[in-house]
Amino acid sequence: MDDSNFTFADWISVLVLLSLVFVVGTVGNVLVLGVYLQHIFCPHAQQRQRQMYRAELYSNGTNMEFRTQSGISMQSSEEQLFSRKLGTPTFFILVLAFVDLIVCAFVVPISLYLEIVEMRPNAGFWCKAQAFLSVCNIMFSSLLVIAIALDRYFAICHPLHHIMTMHRAKIMTVALGIFCILFGLLGTATIKFESLDNSPPECVDINLLQNTTLTEKYFYIAMQKMNTACFVLAILFVLVLYSLILRVVIQAQRRIRIFNREGLERDFKRGLHMSSIQTEQSDLISTLPNENVGNTDEPLKPKKPSKIRLSIRCLTESSMWREIRSASVLFVVAVVYIIVFTPSLLTANQFVPTTLVGYNIYYLNNVSNPLIYCFMSKAFRKKLKLLLCGGCLQIHTIQEDSILQDTQRRYRQRRLKSNNLTETEIVLEPKV
Repeated sequence: MDDSNFTFADWISVLVLLSLVFVVGTVGNVLVLGVYLQHIFCPHAQQRQRQMYRAELYSNGTNMEFRTQSGISMQSSEEQLFSRKLGTPTFFILVLAFVDLIVCAFVVPISLYLEIVEMRPNAGFWCKAQAFLSVCNIMFSSLLVIAIALDRYFAICHPLHHIMTMHRAKIMTVALGIFCILFGLLGTATIKFESLDNSPPECVDINLLQNTTLTEKYFYIAMQKMNTACFVLAILFVLVLYSLILRVVIQAQRRIRIFNREGLERDFKRGLHMSSIQTEQSDLISTLPNENVGNTDEPLKPKKPSKIRLSIRCLTESSMWREIRSASVLFVVAVVYIIVFTPSLLTANQFVPTTLVGYNIYYLNNVSNPLIYCFMSKAFRKKLKLLLCGGCLQIHTIQEDSILQDTQRRYRQRRLKSNNLTETEIVLEPKV
């Protein structure tokens, strides 16, 4: 990209943008990895946090009625927070966080360095490295959005077939990674470290060079079209698959409303029937002698619709609704990806006037995911709170454990001394 027509304000804006992406993206994605991997690296701390969380939940309600009503939600919340089972949504979130961390920690600093030196580094290696990593990032992000949409579609629309298992998700991710690495190696051929108009050597796209062959020009166009095709394909997959998911969700909600309405009507009819039976019994009892009325103090009561309400609650707390909630979060991730990458691709294909900020704005996609998880996922916020409080809790726990160990050691020493004194007194006691 030729940056000779950009102003100083554009240059400063890009430097500020890349600096914010580097800081916020690195910290945010490290926290995401820590949230979802803390049960692997700190199992003892998480076990202690689970015990404290369980005690806090049960301390909120002391009567049995509260525990019965909220038992399902408490168990579901505890399972979401402390489950060690890695599902496909969590796996793809971890892959996204890992890729975003690599981009924010390595790719963005290289781009920042190239912008500072105005695309004139001290060696052509930086040009090739930036081209390779950028092409891999763009292609892998597009393909991963498609994979996530397929996973959510199979999990919600075809839950009994188990099409997208964890093993298949890992194989798909590795295959996509290998393909993107090969595609990135091809992308390094679209940029060269040469001089324009007798100026110092700089990173230049091959379509801007005068001595470019026809094959190189067609190759450059083909690479751009493949990037654009993957982006358009990701948009189509997101629109079609999430539309099908939305249709399934609407149908499920409609079935729940119908089931609830039929249950209420059934209870109402049962209540009318029981009241008519009670009226007939009272009329019959009034004609009988008084001595036969001893066992009629408690009239028959209609059944309460508690079973129906419980079944609705079980349905809303089922695994299907957890899949739907994760699909909503990942759908927002896909929409943000489309919004952020659109200006960059339009600028690269020269559909809109070229701006330096618009060309580099796609790096915001690597920052947005942790913010989306934090704002949309209540379970993520709870896990993040446990992660941030885990360090203080672990230090406090270590201090308490050391104090307890010292106390127990002193108690054992005093007890041992008392036993030794008792044995000495028994030995020295004169025989009678």
